[in-house]
Amino acid sequence: MYIENNEVKKYPVAAVISWILTVLWMAVIFLFSHQDSDSSSGLSGQLAAVLVRLTGGQLDGPELLRFEGMLRVFAHGFIFFVLGLLVSYAFETINIKELPNAALTFIVSALYAASDELHQIFVPGRAGELKDFLIDCAGIVLAIIVYQVIRTFIDLHSELEVGAQDELRL
Repeated sequence: MYIENNEVKKYPVAAVISWILTVLWMAVIFLFSHQDSDSSSGLSGQLAAVLVRLTGGQLDGPELLRFEGMLRVFAHGFIFFVLGLLVSYAFETINIKELPNAALTFIVSALYAASDELHQIFVPGRAGELKDFLIDCAGIVLAIIVYQVIRTFIDLHSELEVGAQDELRL
């Protein structure tokens, strides 16, 4: 905290940390996208095998490949869902709320998703695909909806608490 014009100001610690986390998550996405096709397929295959073992199931051949494909779709959506949450929170920390927050979150995250697919064109054995971009955007939209709903409930709860405290004062 510091004093400016006789007012106590707070350092924007939450904003700095939220933007750092957002950029770090973007770096994680970049690293996943930078894997060549063999590394990426190997990671998906290992994760699918672990999940099948953990659930006690047995999948072989085409069933395992289909499960692996579903896992890849889920991973695309989930990774960008997390990005959408991080970007929404980061914008909120700099006082961008509600509709502008949602719009900016979508624009920034969708542009990053597009750049991610473009990046994959230059990685051996990988391809940038419209289908993957649309899955990424679906994850982003879901994150925006979830974030805005949770934020609305938090705001309503805060307003109800303030209202209840005001009634007690009367």
